[in-house]
Amino acid sequence: MVTHTPKLLIDNQIIEFVECNLKSRGNNTAAQLTFTVTQPQLSYRKYWNKDVLLFFDVSDATPIFRGKVVNTDIVDNIGLRFTAVDNFGFLTGHDKAKVMLTDESNVDGLSGGSAIKKLIQLANLTDVVGTDYIGDTSPIINPVKIRGDVIVLDAIKDILKQVVSYNTTVTRENYVRRFDDGSKVQLRLDLVADLDNATPVKVYSYDNIIAFKVNNRKIPTIINVKGKKHLGTFKNDSYISAYGANPLSVDNKHLKSKAECVEFGAKIFEANKKNQYEYTFQTADGVYLTEGDVVEIISDDVDVSGNFRIIGKSLSLGSNDYKLQLTINKQPPILSQFLLWFLRHTINTVFSTIICICDSSTPTNRALYKSQGNPCPVLRGL
Repeated sequence: MVTHTPKLLIDNQIIEFVECNLKSRGNNTAAQLTFTVTQPQLSYRKYWNKDVLLFFDVSDATPIFRGKVVNTDIVDNIGLRFTAVDNFGFLTGHDKAKVMLTDESNVDGLSGGSAIKKLIQLANLTDVVGTDYIGDTSPIINPVKIRGDVIVLDAIKDILKQVVSYNTTVTRENYVRRFDDGSKVQLRLDLVADLDNATPVKVYSYDNIIAFKVNNRKIPTIINVKGKKHLGTFKNDSYISAYGANPLSVDNKHLKSKAECVEFGAKIFEANKKNQYEYTFQTADGVYLTEGDVVEIISDDVDVSGNFRIIGKSLSLGSNDYKLQLTINKQPPILSQFLLWFLRHTINTVFSTIICICDSSTPTNRALYKSQGNPCPVLRGL
């Protein structure tokens, strides 16, 4: 385990805490930090909406969390428990940022990346969410006109979705990735990594994994697609026989023929088939990793080997110890974030979970458990 001395600041004041938990899940979800303090002088009224910085070690120049206090609770016989969300929450939180786009104030004629930058600027968020690193989409597009009282994050999603909808040759999706440059939370447009060819930033094996869990979800096997004027259905008979008839209905007004609708359904099936499993494990190595990073798993099990993408992270900090949990999957390089965003609004399926717990000290000692009632972790996190 890495030796460290964490540092927590509220409004630039160092705060002593007794426990601290940082969780993040998915590119379109704000990270959340909870921490408990015992100083009686701390109060909700005094520190509400104040800046919060968490450094994994006092020597670090860049925090692992930057956000604002949004809530506090009294913990009996302990003190106060604070909740903070990172500054990306200005786009993703309950009070999602909005802009009014009119004929006089809009993003008409701008490329996708420039439109995203201007949307954030029009929402007056550049002080907390930086746009310095936002480049352009690949390939570059000119989004359709947007008007009305618009939720900024929804407009950004729609722009990136158009890159796929209008370009049949796109092989890797664009997505918004956030990072801290030492002064603020910054956004940039990245291409979803091609897992087959990506260089992992970290390699894990039984030597540096404490526990390993495999989560399984049901996938749609019959996909009905409604295009601009046509309907098309894709189904996979072998998966229907194995997993049952799980229907899904999707609309995409950019599809102009029955064949395109069927092809679109096939891509959705492939995207979900590759996302049938996700994996969660504990490790002492990887505190500074973030969602979108590619890691490699070395295992005797071929299904749990190779490159994976981090889609979630949980870090529990004490005064001198910590516990890190990462969630990974093999999201395909195409149709990952925003086709699944389609599904999030149209699918209502009961999911099951198969959990495989592997103790790294005895890798041959494995047990399988079943639980049910969990919503799809992939769809939940996007």
